[in-house]
Amino acid sequence: MARCLYDFDGDIHNGELSFSAGETIYITRQDIGDGWWEARSANGALGLVPETYVEIVSVPEPEFPPPPPPGMLPSAPALYPSNGFSGSPPDRGGGSVQQQQSFDEWDDDEWEDDDGESSNSTIGQNQELGGQGNFGLAAPKRENKKVSPGSEMSKYGTVKSSFSRFSHFAKSGGEAFLMGQTEDKVADSDKIRITDSPDGPIWLKEDSGYTCAVTSPKKESKMKGLKSFIAYQLQPSFSNIIVSRRYKHFDWLHGRLECKFVCIPIPPLPDKAVTGRYEEDFIQERMRQLQAWVDRMVRHPVISRSEVFLHFLTCTDDKKWKVGKRKAEKDEYQGGRFFQVLQTPNQPLVIRDVEGKMEVFCKFVLGMTENMKTLITVHHEYAKRQIGPFKREYTKIGASYKQLAQTFNLDTSPSSRTLTAAIDFTGDAFNDIGEMFAKQPPRDAYPLIESMYEYKGLLQTYPDALKVHEGAIGKVKECLKLQEENKMTESEVQNVVTKADTISYGTLAEMNHFQKERVVDFKHYMQNYLKEQIDFYKKLTSKLEDALHRYDNDNV
Repeated sequence: MARCLYDFDGDIHNGELSFSAGETIYITRQDIGDGWWEARSANGALGLVPETYVEIVSVPEPEFPPPPPPGMLPSAPALYPSNGFSGSPPDRGGGSVQQQQSFDEWDDDEWEDDDGESSNSTIGQNQELGGQGNFGLAAPKRENKKVSPGSEMSKYGTVKSSFSRFSHFAKSGGEAFLMGQTEDKVADSDKIRITDSPDGPIWLKEDSGYTCAVTSPKKESKMKGLKSFIAYQLQPSFSNIIVSRRYKHFDWLHGRLECKFVCIPIPPLPDKAVTGRYEEDFIQERMRQLQAWVDRMVRHPVISRSEVFLHFLTCTDDKKWKVGKRKAEKDEYQGGRFFQVLQTPNQPLVIRDVEGKMEVFCKFVLGMTENMKTLITVHHEYAKRQIGPFKREYTKIGASYKQLAQTFNLDTSPSSRTLTAAIDFTGDAFNDIGEMFAKQPPRDAYPLIESMYEYKGLLQTYPDALKVHEGAIGKVKECLKLQEENKMTESEVQNVVTKADTISYGTLAEMNHFQKERVVDFKHYMQNYLKEQIDFYKKLTSKLEDALHRYDNDNV
């Protein structure tokens, strides 16, 4: 039995159940997912309801099997079918009983054995593939329960969760925070501060920051060689203590950061790989991509100081690692509760101004996403021409001059021999230029393409964060309407507005952090690219000038 906390006008086409505040309904299923339960109303109508809109008021008594017929003694498993014991009933007096392994223990064992990266036995991670491909920065494919196929579309882009207009906001826990269902007291030491700046709200950076090097990948194994993996060494500058981490550790950290920081888009990790993982080129490429990911994380003023990230960077003891892992997975301030730790300026925000900024940023994200796709395609196609047609055409030119020099070599007069040597040198120069074009992409195009892929992956994580904010603004408007209808008091609505401001401050602070990082990054990208281009064409010009000097009047 559950009591309805708010009015809900369900969409019958989505199978939703409408109800009014104060109404009693009966929950029939709680495993639907995406923040929805199945329920039955008093008149017998069955449908889906958002779990944050209702409150459980009674739990049904457990059903026990009927007693066995006289003269029959059922086996112990039949008497205790669901308590996880094998054989005898539970010992209420504290005796020694072999219990089923706890979920936490099972999870640790599974986590330890699931290499996620390599195995000499049959590989079962193929479904994890499917990222964006070349140069690799794409989110690992995680299977989530979905009620309807496809992804939810909003004005901000494609949102990973699906189902209806309320699903993502409810699932993130934003609605529970907004409606005052989470009121825990947060210690000052746990608070994350946001301050105003000329550019708008920003995360307050409380220290000078640090760096972390990802180095020395090496192949290791366990289970007597049955499982192999690559371990990377991480060394943060604030401790200089080296810790060893595998790809699955990075993947676990990525998942925890996504769960905790709902208004901070977490950049995707490099793709998982099934084949070629022990080839030197792949290992070095993977290490460079992980270094780029770690660099972005340590530059973030919130993530770099978070307990779970520092645990990842510093823990060297296996037992302490597992304790910290469990603590992170049970973090009380993740999801919507993360907004409880934000300490924002006292200045109230104007909804219309905030919506205007969000609209502009939305267009920026969508536009930049398309720009990244275009730049990747353009530079990739040009690099292909450098390696193929450009090299081939310059080689043809060089060969034609070399053939001309062979013909001229039939004339053995001194003046002709000097000219022949100059033409032969010119042929070599064009051959060298062809090789220069073929070798140039790894110096300028490929690093730039990899950076574009990194930003493309980062931009694709923004719709989920922006959708949380969109849900908060939508809820505020709904509450203001209820106030007009005298269904909510002014103080209740003001409480919702204040908490929505907290979500807005967090979202705006992250938007400003993104823009600041983007300016620094793209300045660096373009400087490096243009320097390499200038250096390339200087070398090309020098080749042609050397060939030209062979034709000076003193020589020919």
